[in-house]
Amino acid sequence: MAKKDKKLSFIGILFLILILVIALNFFLYFKASKLQSIGIVGIKGFGSINISKEENITLRPTEMLTNCSKDEDCDWIITNCCREDAGAQWQCLNKDSYIDCQSKLVLCPNVSVPKPKEECKCINNTCEGLIFIVSR
Repeated sequence: MAKKDKKLSFIGILFLILILVIALNFFLYFKASKLQSIGIVGIKGFGSINISKEENITLRPTEMLTNCSKDEDCDWIITNCCREDAGAQWQCLNKDSYIDCQSKLVLCPNVSVPKPKEECKCINNTCEGLIFIVSR
């Protein structure tokens, strides 16, 4: 008889856990749809992320600027959103350039490409990377 009571209590506990899991799923299902309806959750397109009805964040588009007035305006900037140890592509650009890496999926090779040691200078109001070739 004690074995039967243990088995029934074990089945009862499993049944209660099942009921709780189902109730939790219903709660989360209806709560998430309510949050979406008031605008707290959700992504709309690539252009903006809907945080709430009062606030929209717009993703800034890529701006690759080459104009400059002095050498300090220019620097080597990664243009493909990969890290130095994962296939970075470097370009001599104005430091105010912006590369949008948030709205795109980027596949980076497992290749180390460190920042170029060559100079990145302002020449004729344009940022240009100078590569020196030494010949004998």
